[in-house]
Amino acid sequence: MKKILLTLLLFSSIFAQANRILTLPPTAQVSSVGNVGLPFMSPARNPMMKDNFGFSRVNWMQNITDDMFYTHLSVKRQQFRFSMLAFNYGEQLETNNNGVVIGKFTPTSSVWSMSWGGKIKKYNVGATAKLLSHDLYSQKTLGAVFDVATYLPKVWRDLDVDVQLSNFGFAPKYNDFETMLPTSLNIAMTYPYKQWMFYEQHNIFKKFHTMGGGVMYNYNNQLFGKGGYYVDKTHDLQYLTFGVGMKYDKYLINMSYIYGKEDMPLNSTIRLTINLEL
Repeated sequence: MKKILLTLLLFSSIFAQANRILTLPPTAQVSSVGNVGLPFMSPARNPMMKDNFGFSRVNWMQNITDDMFYTHLSVKRQQFRFSMLAFNYGEQLETNNNGVVIGKFTPTSSVWSMSWGGKIKKYNVGATAKLLSHDLYSQKTLGAVFDVATYLPKVWRDLDVDVQLSNFGFAPKYNDFETMLPTSLNIAMTYPYKQWMFYEQHNIFKKFHTMGGGVMYNYNNQLFGKGGYYVDKTHDLQYLTFGVGMKYDKYLINMSYIYGKEDMPLNSTIRLTINLEL
């Protein structure tokens, strides 16, 4: 019999929103300071960052389900960075046309990325190419997505600015259904003051704007305390973020926590990231 998805949620939400995987804060470093990601992940900064291997694991929307999660792997070497983010939507039920359950399946999405950063006429620039894959059991599809970025150090005193045009390219299609990419202009600012680092980022999409900000305190380059906030007024989403980092030898362990309203699906989300300098 024809295989169909059990719920309207999977048709209307996963099909329509699967590309939002491109906007997930993949690491605890990013999440702990209000989802400010460019200072940590911009390809234009690749040559200035230490070579490292990173691993992150996140249980997603624990207030709704207990088996939805994603993992993130990254390897940064000199001017290049390779990363993979795999999202598991949890176990779903398969039914026939009469609504009778005939099996189970697990839809997934993934993003495979390769980035380069360097100088062109003394400007710090970078680019990322991404292969976007969705395997929703009844439909499998691919897309190709790109980012271009620049890093502007000391624009004013010690103020650094990152600018990136994110997620433009060829969106995945499900038969005749065209998905939409979350294309955005991202502008981030960082400013150091003694043991403190201040962060702010604005994300400008076609129909709405989100922003985040945060601060990090560095104690002897071994312990890091972090806090931040994130605001998406269009979707009535606001929450605080907290985090802690610990460095020992070549290992850096980061953990972040989201605090929001009790009925917010992301409330109490914990991210754990382990980095090893190479």
